[in-house]
Amino acid sequence: MKRDQFYCMRYYITYRCNSRCRYCNVWQEEAFADRKELTQDDARTLIRQCFEAGVRYIDFTGGEPLLCENLPALLRYAKTLGIKTEVTINGICQGQDRLLETVRWADKFNVSLDTLNQETYQKIRGVDGLKQVKETIETVRKLRPVRMMATVSKDNIWELDELINFAGQNQIEIYLNPVFSYFDGEAEGEEDYTGWIREQIYEPYTIVMLHFMEWIRECRMRAQIPCSANHQTLTFAPDGSLLLPCYHAVQETLPWNGSLANMLESPVFEQYGAGKKKADLCRDCMVIPYFGISFNYRLDTCFLIQSYSEKLNHLKRDFMNSFSGQKKNQYLRSHLEEFLRMAHSLDTSGHENGGNLYWARWAGDGYETDIYRERLTEDEYQQEQKAKDCWQLKLTPHHMFDWIYENIYKIAHQKYQAGERAEELTEVFADAMEFQIRWWKWYISYYMKVSITCQLKKEEDWIDRYFARLTQLGRRYGWGEVKNFRSRP
Repeated sequence: MKRDQFYCMRYYITYRCNSRCRYCNVWQEEAFADRKELTQDDARTLIRQCFEAGVRYIDFTGGEPLLCENLPALLRYAKTLGIKTEVTINGICQGQDRLLETVRWADKFNVSLDTLNQETYQKIRGVDGLKQVKETIETVRKLRPVRMMATVSKDNIWELDELINFAGQNQIEIYLNPVFSYFDGEAEGEEDYTGWIREQIYEPYTIVMLHFMEWIRECRMRAQIPCSANHQTLTFAPDGSLLLPCYHAVQETLPWNGSLANMLESPVFEQYGAGKKKADLCRDCMVIPYFGISFNYRLDTCFLIQSYSEKLNHLKRDFMNSFSGQKKNQYLRSHLEEFLRMAHSLDTSGHENGGNLYWARWAGDGYETDIYRERLTEDEYQQEQKAKDCWQLKLTPHHMFDWIYENIYKIAHQKYQAGERAEELTEVFADAMEFQIRWWKWYISYYMKVSITCQLKKEEDWIDRYFARLTQLGRRYGWGEVKNFRSRP
């Protein structure tokens, strides 16, 4: 995929909905009423053309997606093209067959649930559907992993501990997200939501997108707006029209005429895609669904926090959620606060990166950058230039962590589940999340141009002891020696 190709399609497959949520405007605005929906053949054509434009991920949303009878067939068609899909439903299902077919074909399946209190549910959702939603979750979790999507607002923030406990008891992940301020109408309360959400980052089964929370809390005043709309993400209405600049701030639409290429070559699309109209319109935007992909294309504070957050979520999902011997959350949060102060002290605002992942210039004996303390050799720089996004860079903390994840944690977890000398393998995971946060702190302190650093010797000693333990256990369990990753890859 080229950097200027599109990656994600946000497809509002229907505007019909059987809920009346306070924080959603689909059912409230006349513009969404009775919107024509594409036939299955036309929708397949649109999906195929998006695939040809680079799209490899489709978020099917709405309205309530399950009200669209074409949903399972379109999910199945996307899979034949090699496109990953995600579906989020409200759980008030009409027709078990369509639910089960959707569950079968979607790569990620989410059910939206904000509270377990009947009165609060009816206040937020405007309908009496809590019992059915819980039944839907129970049905789906018996068939496949399901994720609960919880929108945090003034109506439910004091009840979410119970919801998190419910997720843990049922061994399903819960994704916490703050309500968009223009729906909630309380900009001052938004800080409380993100702060409370951030506090839950180490809770089992709880997904916190730390980079989103930090963007809202700390980064939003920066000039660069990390929005993927019309750059990596295309957004379509049920009738196939292209929404500009996005669903949440739509100003213009390009009608579906059977050709995506014609839409993308339109001068109207160019005005939004190139940012000429987006800059003023989107300056104060806090609607985060379009942010994440953009963070992948600039090596800066936001990506460093994102890389930590994403890898932590994977660590919890695959190994830690069912593990009972992990560190106390408050202890880990103290390390996290130090890491965040360090990450925010990386200043890349003085250089334009010219569309590259970071700024660099040849300085006679190597490449000077706005990221790395040491200059990069010609070979190092050329290797970095092969990366399509920041996830493929090798001079980053997540690169080494991936090696540990794949070559040690997976083997250790298999042995642990099998009960083979579990008391020794427990030690590997008891310190896994602490190792991760210490590694991010040490790496960016040592290699990157942060003005706030950790106590390097203290972190080095701890990391070296952890590596030594992994090597000792590796001789017994089959992953062998652990090389010294504290030298630059």
